[in-house]
Amino acid sequence: MMDILSLVLISIGLAMDAFAVSLTEGLAMKKLRKRNILKIALVFGGFQALMPYIGWKIGGVFAEKISQYDYIITTILLLFVGGKMIFDGWKEQECEEEGKCDMASNLLLLGFATSIDALAVGFSFSLVPNLNIYYSIEIIGIITFLIASLGVYLGHKVGHLISYKTEYLGGGILVLMGLKAFISHFL
Repeated sequence: MMDILSLVLISIGLAMDAFAVSLTEGLAMKKLRKRNILKIALVFGGFQALMPYIGWKIGGVFAEKISQYDYIITTILLLFVGGKMIFDGWKEQECEEEGKCDMASNLLLLGFATSIDALAVGFSFSLVPNLNIYYSIEIIGIITFLIASLGVYLGHKVGHLISYKTEYLGGGILVLMGLKAFISHFL
């Protein structure tokens, strides 16, 4: 059985990648819309809740095989999406609806990329006796939803203050996160 404090701390830890990516999404928005905050927060919260459940279901059967390659998947996805954001900024691509270009093409990839570590947490959950998985993923999803919402809001405020090609900054952050995922595997 896992105590609530441990579960909240795990949830906050899992939500940090989603927070960083939400900041980059907020940076790219010229106008903050509640529906965009909701979309981003739901995708990140949903993936962060779904992946531990999948990991828990699979259990330790494939944990070793998948965990050997999780950093590669994360690195490739973050480098791709970050590079695309930088390229879009360079080409001065404008969205007709704020945030739609980046969100429509990248949000699901980002949700998946930032939740791979949650899959590993799910594997470890399968080893915890008497764990209520539904309660656990509910807490993880809610905390990630709230933290991602805050990230979008703060990213937008910072982007509004600096008001220059924020696609470069957001894309650069994602590229750095991808490189960090790759390098940290070897340290």
